[in-house]
Amino acid sequence: MKIAFITDLHLTETDEMPQGVDVRGNFLKALDFVRAMKPSCLVLGGDLCYDVGNRAVYAWVREQLRDLPCAWFAIAGNHDDSMMMAEELHLTHHLHGSELYYASPLEGYPALFLDSSKAQFSPEQWAWISEELRSIHHNVLIFCHHPVMLVNAIFMDTKYPFRQTEKWQETTGELPCQMQVVSGHYHTDTIAQRGNTTVMVTPSTYIQIDPANAGISLIKTPPAVREINVTPNGLTSRVHYVL
Repeated sequence: MKIAFITDLHLTETDEMPQGVDVRGNFLKALDFVRAMKPSCLVLGGDLCYDVGNRAVYAWVREQLRDLPCAWFAIAGNHDDSMMMAEELHLTHHLHGSELYYASPLEGYPALFLDSSKAQFSPEQWAWISEELRSIHHNVLIFCHHPVMLVNAIFMDTKYPFRQTEKWQETTGELPCQMQVVSGHYHTDTIAQRGNTTVMVTPSTYIQIDPANAGISLIKTPPAVREINVTPNGLTSRVHYVL
């Protein structure tokens, strides 16, 4: 099974170019690359909107996905409005109050799609996560906008981390399953591991943030697409930069 993951689109309502980047053009380039990949599915990893949730942006994204020759899924980021996003992407059946989270096996492989748009989970989402993971005794894919642990990216770890990293470890650390968490938010490419959780942080289709700098240092790159391959021999992943 091959999965494509793109994140941190930061799309504007019009053809604006924040930081001189054609964010809409980058997203379309990434989609073309995904089509050529021929994955089983695409996951949009959050921060679809540039600053705040925007119905016109979500509607435009939905239109671009109309002819995608594979299934697609979406999660919310901190620059999204989960309820608005669910309404415009026709995902309201996955809403739990104001949070958008759900389980959807991928070709029989367990997968959870979480809502960290507030940089934390509600008690209700925590209870759901615990119940879902307790029933899994092998590997599970988890898609979450925020990395659920610190990953040695200085600026983002300090300024904008997931606020419940220790609670994640307390909740999941003794579980028998191995959790492969695919994230965005940090605008960089890195992998971190702690206990039974591995986090694969994925670069943005917009712009990257230097993980070694204590201040915000932006780096322009081509849009990024993470490719995840799940086989009987295990899971592998790599990031492609789309020229």
